[in-house]
Amino acid sequence: MSVVKNYIKSKYTIAFALVLWMSNFLPAQAQLNTTQPKRTETDGSRRGRPSGRTATGSRGDCPEVNVPLTALIPVNNQGLTMAEYPQFWIFVPYQSKNIAIGEFVLQDKQNNDVYRTNFTLPQAPGIVNVSLGKAKPLQINQEYQWFFKIYCSPEKLSEPLFVKGWIQRIANNSDLERKLAAARTPEQRFTIYYENHIWYEAVTELAKHQPIRPQNNSLPSDWSNLLKRVDLEYLISQPVVGEVKL
Repeated sequence: MSVVKNYIKSKYTIAFALVLWMSNFLPAQAQLNTTQPKRTETDGSRRGRPSGRTATGSRGDCPEVNVPLTALIPVNNQGLTMAEYPQFWIFVPYQSKNIAIGEFVLQDKQNNDVYRTNFTLPQAPGIVNVSLGKAKPLQINQEYQWFFKIYCSPEKLSEPLFVKGWIQRIANNSDLERKLAAARTPEQRFTIYYENHIWYEAVTELAKHQPIRPQNNSLPSDWSNLLKRVDLEYLISQPVVGEVKL
């Protein structure tokens, strides 16, 4: 009988020790699994509106404007591309003389920098584009977040005004490539991209062919309709003034 009691006692002792061991392990494991990657943006650009496509942040020394800094992206803040080096389009309501520093940042989902650079704006206000020709190529099926920041105060003395968005590169497909090869005009290529939800190339096809000083009554209908579809009709009359200098 004493043998049985000793056996049972030893089983409980082992079980109790196992529970203690597990209790010491699980909190550390839980802490390991919930640890968040370090965020590199400490200037407030991780905060702001859920969309992020209109200006957020501190205006600081920037002049007051009627039309805000705006990213040409869909309402949901997300868009697709097939390009290794896509182009980003932003309306900037300021003259270059008002901007002390401009910064463009591209990060992966873990908030690691893929590309970070300062830029100089064209002299006049208007729609500008950022090309990633010097960055690492975007990887297929990977999502990235980008930030377009402007400081009107020198030495980054205040938080920037900024817009931000998400971009995901998808693989080309042979059917789409055939259609694009057969397209003869920017409008035809735009339609193909738009119907296949390839936002960044769709807006690029139209934006790069917009006149420097558009007149409301002569704007191409595709450009007007595109901006209306994503609730950016207030940008229809804004000129495309060129590429930022990286």
